Amino acid sequence: MPALKLVYFPMPGRVEPTRLALAVGGHAFEDEKLTGEQWGTTLKAKVAPKQMPLIYVDGECFGQSNAMMRYAGKISSVDGKPLYPTCPLEALKVDEFVDIVGDAFAPMSKTFAMTDQAEKEATRAKLVAEGGDVAKWLKFIDELLGKSASGFAVGDSLTTADLAVFCWVLPLKTGFLDGVPKDCLDRYKNIGAHAVKIANIPQVKEYYKDAEGVQAVYRA
Repeated sequence: MPALKLVYFPMPGRVEPTRLALAVGGHAFEDEKLTGEQWGTTLKAKVAPKQMPLIYVDGECFGQSNAMMRYAGKISSVDGKPLYPTCPLEALKVDEFVDIVGDAFAPMSKTFAMTDQAEKEATRAKLVAEGGDVAKWLKFIDELLGKSASGFAVGDSLTTADLAVFCWVLPLKTGFLDGVPKDCLDRYKNIGAHAVKIANIPQVKEYYKDAEGVQAVYRA
């Protein structure tokens, strides 16, 4: 297998599904975590126009978090089943689900540029409140998960679609984002059931058994 290195900030964020895909697939990888200052002074200019997160495969640098996640899914299997389907139609379903989760967080991403703290917190609270732009997507994701007979996002086994939901949605309830109430996910029962299911997959449980900080939300 190639030598793998991930580079991101010391938080879950956009890289977490790739971290988890590699981990449950049994791949050794270096997980380099940079401060904002380190990124700005030592690496940003070297990899421009790429942005973090980054993955190095045998020393070659690649960006784009969804592309990284798909790559990690393609080289990883759990219990003999690939995390990214080989069937084109099933792969389309997985990609669609991942993009839906990404769309859910697009409105939230815009708040990071806000300089007025009170405005930022008020905007975020409105986004996740019932009827808000993020809440509408979370409700849709919850409904999709509710239609699954297996409990997985797509098909009957773990895929990168599950990792996207698990890794990107759960941190909303940690208080990590100022203005987002910790109970914001309580009304989405299917998202909650899905989180319990994924967290208790043995390989996932092992990876997060000692998780701290924001990552502790992933512990079973």
